[in-house]
Amino acid sequence: MASNRDEFKPKTIDIMAKRVGYRCSNPNCRKLTCGANDDPENYSNIGVAAHICAAAPGGKRYDINMTPAERKDIHNGIWLCQSCSKLIDSDDLRYTVDLLHKWKQLSEEATILELETLSPAQNTEQDKALIEFYVQCFDRPAFRDDIRQEGRMEDFDRAIEDTIIALNTGVLRTRDGDIIKQAEGKAFVQNPEWREKLYNVVDILTAIRRRLKVAERDHVYSFYSDNGEEGMYCFNDRELEEWFNFSREEALKIMSSICGEIGMPGLRFPHRRYYW
Repeated sequence: MASNRDEFKPKTIDIMAKRVGYRCSNPNCRKLTCGANDDPENYSNIGVAAHICAAAPGGKRYDINMTPAERKDIHNGIWLCQSCSKLIDSDDLRYTVDLLHKWKQLSEEATILELETLSPAQNTEQDKALIEFYVQCFDRPAFRDDIRQEGRMEDFDRAIEDTIIALNTGVLRTRDGDIIKQAEGKAFVQNPEWREKLYNVVDILTAIRRRLKVAERDHVYSFYSDNGEEGMYCFNDRELEEWFNFSREEALKIMSSICGEIGMPGLRFPHRRYYW
């Protein structure tokens, strides 16, 4: 029986995967999806050529105005790991067509930057340049102010997300999504200890975003303001409030430890207690 799904051709899937270096296009993931296994004549693949707009009616983000050729076109595809492929179909209100196209663009741009690297073996000076770039990504209110003093939790979450993307891909964005700086992702840091610390920082920031979503869902904080604009957040769970502050401090401590090892000033931002 013929399928009513507008599937990608094998050649389209192959190109889609190669354009992002077989890495997941979710900028918060960037997991390698293809590599060796125990069979010397085979390999493992956990990548998926996902449709941005569904291949068939009833699927997520299905667009009735698209032609079958457009649904099968590479422009409508995004390479993801299996987990992120399931993730984008779990909440099509959050993972919109525009967002997935931005993911795809960021991932392809990151791959281009990798190809433009003159040498795969970066020396210490090149590592320093990358660390200097990463440090700039933390120079924002989300890492300076007490969690109670945040202007909007949505902006706080976006700032944390953008910092994760910058560390993973080397792409730093404005609030409007414009790219203002480009470097390379943390995987290109050659010093293994510094690279491991950067991975730890990303793990901490990812945990902050996850707990923030849980806190929002469970209504554990409220916003109080005299004028409807400037105000403060009040957390019902004081331990959780302190966890957010402590976790950000830990991330900045790790970054500062790298700075100290390469002779750079640590993260010293005004108006907060983050000094080491």
